[in-house]
Parts: sequence; C-alpha cells; structure tokens
Amino acid sequence: MDIKELSQSFSFSPLICLTLTVFLLQFTCTSAEGQLQVIGSPHPIVATPGDDVILPCHVEPPVNVAGLTVEWSRPDLRPYPNDLQKRVGFVHLYRDSREVLDMKISSYVLRTALFLEDLRRGNISLKITNVTLTDEGRYRCFIPKLKSLKKSSIVNLEIDQSSTNTSTETPLNPKNLRTPGPTEEMDSEAGDVSSRSRLALLFAFLLIVAFVVGGFLVRVCVCEKKKKKVSQTLYFLFLDSMYFLQ
Repeated sequence: MDIKELSQSFSFSPLICLTLTVFLLQFTCTSAEGQLQVIGSPHPIVATPGDDVILPCHVEPPVNVAGLTVEWSRPDLRPYPNDLQKRVGFVHLYRDSREVLDMKISSYVLRTALFLEDLRRGNISLKITNVTLTDEGRYRCFIPKLKSLKKSSIVNLEIDQSSTNTSTETPLNPKNLRTPGPTEEMDSEAGDVSSRSRLALLFAFLLIVAFVVGGFLVRVCVCEKKKKKVSQTLYFLFLDSMYFLQ
C-alpha cells in the first residue's frame, strides 16, 4: 500500500472518530449507572427495649426511588415452617408507592415506617418503634430494580438491656456510610467497575488521538510528495528548454 492509498484509507477517520465518540458516551452513561450504591450504617445501631430506632440506609449518589420497590428484611430469620416455598416475611415492604402488608412479619405490624418524603432524595431508612429483644439482628435494605451492581446493604441492630433508656434515633442521611461484613465484596466489585471504566475512557481517548494525528501526518507526507513531484517536473522542463535553446 503506497502513501496515496494509505491517505485514502485515513479519509474515513472522521467517521471512525464519530463512532468511537458515540460508543464512549454510551459506555460512560452505563458506567455512571453502575456507580449507584445502596449504603447502610458501618456501625451497629444500639438501642434498649422500648426505644424507637432508625436503621440508616440510602442511595449514593442521591436518586429518586419513590417509584421503586424498597424491601426491608431479616436475612437471619428462617422461613415459615408451613410455607412450602420457603419464603421469609418482610419487616417492611414498599411497592407501588405504598406499604404492602400481605407478607409482613406479624411482630412488626404497625411498628415500621419509611420516610416517604425523603424517598425522592434516595433515603430508604427504616424507623422501628418500641423495639424488643427479639428485634436484635441483621436487617437488609434492598432495592430490586435499582440500576446498580450494589442494590442492598446490611444494618445491624443491637438491643442492650444494661443501657439507660435514651433516644437512639439516628440521622436520616448519615454521610460516608459503608456496609460492613457481607457486602464488602460488592463494594470491591463496584470499585473494579469504576477502575475499568476509567481505563476504557483513557484507551478510547488515546485511540481517537492516534487516528487524528496519524491522518494529519499522512496528509503532510502526501503534500510533501506532491511538492517534490512538481519540483522535479519544473527541473526537467528547465533542462528541456535549455536543450531547445542550444
């Protein structure tokens, strides 16, 4: 392939750059969705019997989840003995913009609530009133249809009988929270996705730059070759004219 053919092949470089740009934008949007995370409290929530508590859980960065399903469950509880499908009831189930009571654990009836106004800001914290010793354990907050790799988090509730009876309500939107224990692996996976997306963006950018610079250099070479041919032609014309004059 000579320089002329090579220059013609690079004449399609704007189309290639446009294609890469569209792919890059699409990949960036997909990566941004994958960075959403459901985050709970990194520390146990401690309460005494009779307290009202808030189990913190929110989506980071904040996004409106008012139209999504929000599930709070007890992963440590065993399924109902007589349930052939081995289902575990919910501590709180929010679906179709309302609470669903059909599958609610009986001991939590009239004792749980979400902060409905804060759902628009990604806050899915759960309030439990009049806690008892049987409420102690691990609670899972989960948004099934969230466009994210990390759709759930674990919050631990500890009931301390020796503590004084003081309020244990926690802030609705605690900052810099990270789920402990079982979800550490999911945090690492989300971080890997973010790193891969940055590498892909860098590679696409370098590829576009290489195409643009390569096309420019080829065009320069073609121009230099044309100039050289013109100079040679003028030189031979000059020699012919001198020979004719002689």
